[in-house]
Amino acid sequence: REARTPVMEFAEVIDRAQEGGPDDVFRLFDEVGRVLVLRPDLTIPMARLISTRMADHPGPVRVAYTGAAFRTPQHGRPRAVEQWQAGVELVGQNGPGADAEIIAMLVDALAAAGLSDFRVGIGDVRLTREVLDALGVDGEPRADLAKAASERNFVAWRHVAQDLALPEAQRALIAALPTLRGGADALARIVDVAPAAREACDYVREVLELVRRAGVADDAVLLDLGVSRDWTYYSGLILEAYSGKEGTPIAFGGRYDGLFGRFGNPRTAVGFAVFVNPLNRALAASMGDTSAMAAGVVLVGGLDTELDAANALRRTGVPVVALAAADARAEAVAEADGWRFVARPGTGGYAVRDRSTGEDFSCRRLEEAIPSRV
Repeated sequence: REARTPVMEFAEVIDRAQEGGPDDVFRLFDEVGRVLVLRPDLTIPMARLISTRMADHPGPVRVAYTGAAFRTPQHGRPRAVEQWQAGVELVGQNGPGADAEIIAMLVDALAAAGLSDFRVGIGDVRLTREVLDALGVDGEPRADLAKAASERNFVAWRHVAQDLALPEAQRALIAALPTLRGGADALARIVDVAPAAREACDYVREVLELVRRAGVADDAVLLDLGVSRDWTYYSGLILEAYSGKEGTPIAFGGRYDGLFGRFGNPRTAVGFAVFVNPLNRALAASMGDTSAMAAGVVLVGGLDTELDAANALRRTGVPVVALAAADARAEAVAEADGWRFVARPGTGGYAVRDRSTGEDFSCRRLEEAIPSRV
């Protein structure tokens, strides 16, 4: 079901969700002095909503949402203050099947949006923790590793790992964890050095198998233990989607089983959010390929003399960008916005140019000729 939450939340709600509260949020006051924040993401407000308004729901609860999230700019790291997100949360369902459902849904969503050049990297906080438990890493070194993982500072991670008082093979495994990518081969390497982490490795292996059985192509999902975030928030799966045509992640998410307990209604949960602006940039970059042109028609006269033809074509499901009969900008509009066809009225019908193939053809009715070509 679709769910919506207010743009503003009480600061105590956001602070309760994360230890110490986030430090990159916009804070303001209402008319009686209560501290409010512009929501920094949409997952926390969803957790608050489900914990209160849907407290009696037996679960699992599946929600989807779109909306804006706000983060203060970081010095030296320019980013948009407002980010539009579209995401889903699966609440009250644990296990490999739930994780696999979320991963497969993200792959399907990105493909449905028209993106082809993308990968979803999968990490796992639980797996990393179990490796450290198995090898006896705790105290200050473990805290330093957690900090490095949260900051994605893998140079610092490697330095901490190399200073551990462990046998060489164990130090080497820990140092290499953020660089381990692939599938069963990477998991086998972990089990060889840290047998006590077998259960977590088997869990990840089952998730990957269920994703494959869901019909996801093998090259769309990759085990990547470099996908890492805040260990105090995430409890298991972490996922991140990226495209070769965009330098920033286009989606991320994971399992956060501890969040709902902070609102007095403990439930397991997993989900993801797609960042719409980076996704659109990746899609726009792919428009250089003419096969990615939108299958719409720029119709000269569609606003006046050819209004009936424009409406007939729209009823077939083909988008029509209508111009006035005297407008000379048809080619320029099609080029600027990536539309495939340009049509002009002619003797006994229409002259049409297919910009994807360079073909010029004539037809009597656009609604009969165009749909069969898209």
